[in-house]
Amino acid sequence: MYESSADALFIVDRVTAKIVSANVRVAELLARDIGEVIGCTLDDISHEQREISYDGTYEEVALKRGDDYPVFVTLTVSRIQETELGDFTAFTARDTTERRVLERELVAKHSALFAAHADLEAAYAELRATQNELENRNREIAMLAWRAAVGELVAGIAHHLNNPVGALQSTTRTMSDKVAKLPPEMRGDLDRLLLRITKIAHRIEHNVNAIVKASRSTTAAGPQPELPPELDSVLETLSKRLDDIPTKDPS
Repeated sequence: MYESSADALFIVDRVTAKIVSANVRVAELLARDIGEVIGCTLDDISHEQREISYDGTYEEVALKRGDDYPVFVTLTVSRIQETELGDFTAFTARDTTERRVLERELVAKHSALFAAHADLEAAYAELRATQNELENRNREIAMLAWRAAVGELVAGIAHHLNNPVGALQSTTRTMSDKVAKLPPEMRGDLDRLLLRITKIAHRIEHNVNAIVKASRSTTAAGPQPELPPELDSVLETLSKRLDDIPTKDPS
């Protein structure tokens, strides 16, 4: 049973502190001949100074191989007292080097995974910030495009309004010249009507020009032109309607 055990077993004389017996697993574990192990002390085959003389189990004990490379074992210590043979200590060493390497690899992979996860979160946050910035710019561009289109529409409407207003003013001037040549007793009502028509034409022209200026300055910095109250209210309503129009991401 001593020789057939899967664990490395060796016995130390408590008086001399030397190994007096060892199975073949000790030779395999330490990469030494059994003859080299017999007669050594525990300190001779230990890779580190550690108190392991008391009964019990010791984890992560580093033993010294023949090539001076450490091998880690779980060491079980048991005291054996024989009346005839003397006082001995039995050591059972179970190799845990592979498990230790796997644990270290697992810790290293976990650390790498944690670092990668942190990098991924940082990249996601940066991507999200870039996406938000892009969405804001797209909304601004879409709104500028809408306002530019409205400005062009208003300018076109104003052009079509200015033509009849100009014709009305020209006709009014011609009529005023002809009425001025009439006798005073025939001009009373005509003068009042022509004056009213002239004021109305001038008011229409002024309002149209104000709308054109306002449409051109919707995206420009600086003071905004003053509009008549009724037109200012209309443009304010139009601007709010434009702001409420949903825009589609052009990408």
